[in-house]
Amino acid sequence: MNERFETTVPEEYHLERVDRFLAHSIEADFSRSYIQKLIRDGNILVNGGPVKQNYKVKAEDRIEIVVPEPVPLELEPQDIPLDILYQDEDIAVINKSPGLTVHPGPGNPDRTMVNALLFHLEGLSSIGGVARPGIVHRLDKDTSGLMVVAKNDRAHQRLVEEFSARRVKKRYMALVTGRPDRDHCVIDRPIARHRVYRHKMTIDESGRDAVTEYRLVKIWNNQMGLFSLLDVALHTGRTHQIRVHLSASGLPIVGDPVYSKKWEKHRVPYLLLASVSLSFIHPGTGEEVSFEVGLPEHMTDFIRKLDSFSSS
Repeated sequence: MNERFETTVPEEYHLERVDRFLAHSIEADFSRSYIQKLIRDGNILVNGGPVKQNYKVKAEDRIEIVVPEPVPLELEPQDIPLDILYQDEDIAVINKSPGLTVHPGPGNPDRTMVNALLFHLEGLSSIGGVARPGIVHRLDKDTSGLMVVAKNDRAHQRLVEEFSARRVKKRYMALVTGRPDRDHCVIDRPIARHRVYRHKMTIDESGRDAVTEYRLVKIWNNQMGLFSLLDVALHTGRTHQIRVHLSASGLPIVGDPVYSKKWEKHRVPYLLLASVSLSFIHPGTGEEVSFEVGLPEHMTDFIRKLDSFSSS
């Protein structure tokens, strides 16, 4: 059965190429080349009609994407570099690199973290299905950092229970535009899919509860602009939660193509958000385990640039 996506073009993307807009905007992590193929095959319609790849979208254009029924996946192990911080017979903890899609799907049949896991690890849980062996939770493609992977079904089930009960402790670092009103804040605002711009999530009182807590770490105010580094604790796990809550608070993450209107201004390769700390009850031992990583290179590069302008 074909899968369908619909969205409406926000004003800030007026006159953006349609393939570029969709590559940055839809949650499915489709590659730009796959989107171009969908356009060539007549599977992307704008205002009800086909378009060419170089069509420039207009504000309020209605876009419909029809994804053909996928062929059965045959997952292959692929020798993709993978930063494995820890592993035993039950779990592996991965420091995912930015730009790496977690699991295969339409437009990303391979070269994913799952393909790398199959190459580097022996045994993965099957509960997640054929396309998602070992995958208990996910990070957005451009978000880097810590993920725990289940190596057997027993471990998978116990980890799912921990995530569902909100006992897993997750911390992120986010570099945002602007300065928060307070050094410490708990954002408790429900999130739902945007009613018009279907590729986005938004604050909506009818949505699911979502709680994000942040603490201010550092501020820069120089010729590059006003920026803040935030230490973020995630208390629920909604789609795009940190990105939505911070953007709605006037603190969009630098480089975020969906929730920051000026995302291209700073020329960063990925959004400046990373999962840096992960704590949970080990499914085998019953003991709490904790893992931490430093900031990824694209974030430290931007921070060095901010520091250099501040000291000059």
